[in-house]
Amino acid sequence: MIIMTDAIQKFSEWRRMKVKINTVVQYQNELRRLCLFLKNPDIETITLGQVMEFLSLMKDMGYAQNTLIPVTMAFRKFFEFWRLQGLKVLDEELIPIARKEYNVPRVANEENYNQLMAAIPEPTKDPRHIRNRAIVGLLWDTGSRNGEICALNTDQLDLVGRKALIKTEKSRGRRPVREMFWSEETNDALIAWMAKREHLLKKIVAKEPEAVFICINNWNSGDRFTIRGVGEMLRHYCNKAKLPYMNAHSFRHHKAHAILHRGGNQADVQNVLGHASLASSSIYTMMFGTELEGRARQFLDQQPVAVPEQVVIREMMGSIPTPRARQRMPTAPLRPFANRVDHKRSRAKAYTTRVRFSPPM
Repeated sequence: MIIMTDAIQKFSEWRRMKVKINTVVQYQNELRRLCLFLKNPDIETITLGQVMEFLSLMKDMGYAQNTLIPVTMAFRKFFEFWRLQGLKVLDEELIPIARKEYNVPRVANEENYNQLMAAIPEPTKDPRHIRNRAIVGLLWDTGSRNGEICALNTDQLDLVGRKALIKTEKSRGRRPVREMFWSEETNDALIAWMAKREHLLKKIVAKEPEAVFICINNWNSGDRFTIRGVGEMLRHYCNKAKLPYMNAHSFRHHKAHAILHRGGNQADVQNVLGHASLASSSIYTMMFGTELEGRARQFLDQQPVAVPEQVVIREMMGSIPTPRARQRMPTAPLRPFANRVDHKRSRAKAYTTRVRFSPPM
């Protein structure tokens, strides 16, 4: 008998060796909700009906369809782990994976970015605003994931060359590291933050002193700034600027579109954004709304050049040889008819000599 709280703890310790800590924490949270709903049962007594009831309750509470995907994946991995160890638990294949709903991505534009930056006070002595201005600038200029920005260390920054060598998230081993580059304006914001950061580290104890961006709140001061912190920071400034919420991926989508508009191609998008394949890059370059309409109308306004019918027919007939041209075409010489007959007779004679007939019985 293994109660669910102990099972979750052992599963998390094993899973920590395979995936990132953020994924482990997410799986833990989803499994603890199920544990709370089922009142911490023995894992061998959990039935498919109970799991389906929990998922149905989440949908009734207004959770989006795509939110259920990591939930079902966490459940499947959990029961698979214990089934492979010989316990008679629920077969993970019976847990359905939620169908993904494809939504139109949010793509930030220049006006959104300017409004967002205007909502960050400047000049200011508040270290949070100084830090956040540098983060927003990096997200906009580089199109990097918020996790990649949070994972930056001081030894990776090159403030003179305005670049950094970072570890690529979701690289699948194909692109473990890549360089990112930023503008002079963002570089000034970074320099201002690094000076403020050095002053702060004299007052607080940093758990990861090499981290570029750290938390400044009272209860977690000195910790590395988190992905959740970036999301809440963007939400705060978007509300202040009266903008719809723009997450880090909306900046990432903009970067992909900007590369194409300035003459780049899919390979440039893949290299700059750090995608493992061109298929991922194509998702970020999809156009919608006014952007797609403007692009499509460019091709509608370009009328094809009128070509006279005689010219088209002449070009089509140009590849067909005329009778006079056929007469000039070289042909292979034919052997005399007698030689060809003699050749066939010699082959027939050689064949009959090789065939042996068995005597009749």
